[in-house]
Parts: sequence; structure tokens; C-alpha cells
Amino acid sequence: MKMNQAAVVASVGVGQDTLGSESELAEYIEKQKKLIEGYLKETKIAGPQAMAFAGAQEAQLIFVRHSVASAGNVLHAQTYVRLERWLGIVTLTVLEEQLKAVRADYEAFVKGLRIKPQSVDAPVVKS
Repeated sequence: MKMNQAAVVASVGVGQDTLGSESELAEYIEKQKKLIEGYLKETKIAGPQAMAFAGAQEAQLIFVRHSVASAGNVLHAQTYVRLERWLGIVTLTVLEEQLKAVRADYEAFVKGLRIKPQSVDAPVVKS
């Protein structure tokens, strides 16, 4: 039985973490990729790819594609933004066939995010 694909709604999640040092972003992303591959089946990952993000010292983007039997191909676009040791993570989750419909809104959302430092180790992302 196939799930109604209209019931799968695109979503955006934001999170944060703290790196052990300012030079650990590449290592952090590689660990995340291994975790994802261990958790999701038939996973294909592209990236990381450097990108610009207002207020960040470094930003990287990865794409994750995997298949869900009841819904089809699912994409995750994960944006990692670093300011000193603080790491912000923005994730878009969407059915592959819905990507065109939500891409412009997602890109506008991410472009509107700003990093507002509260302290050296605890900046906040504001929209």
C-alpha cells in the first residue's frame, strides 16, 4: 500500500551544536554523513560544498537522498554555518518531486536568517 504523498509535507528544522575547535567543521560533517548512512537506507550524499551565509565564518552544504518505500525519494538539504566554535544547522526535508515547488521559499528563508552572537560560544540564529 502506497502512502498518500500529499500527506508528506516539506519541513525545515534548525539546530545548533558546539565544535571542539574552530577547525573541526569538516570532521563534524564527515561524522554526520556516516551517521546518516548508518541510519537511512539507500543513501546518496553530495557535498560538502562551500557556500556564503551572512555572519558566518564558514558555511557548508550537503544533500542527502534516500528512498522511503511508502513515499518515494526524500531529499535533505543540510546547511552547516560556523561562527568560531558555534555551529548552526538548517535542514530542509522534502519529497524529491516537491523540491521545485518549495525551493524558492526555502532559499528565501535561509537567506533571511542571521546569526546574532550572544556570547563567543553561544550565538543565536534569528529570522
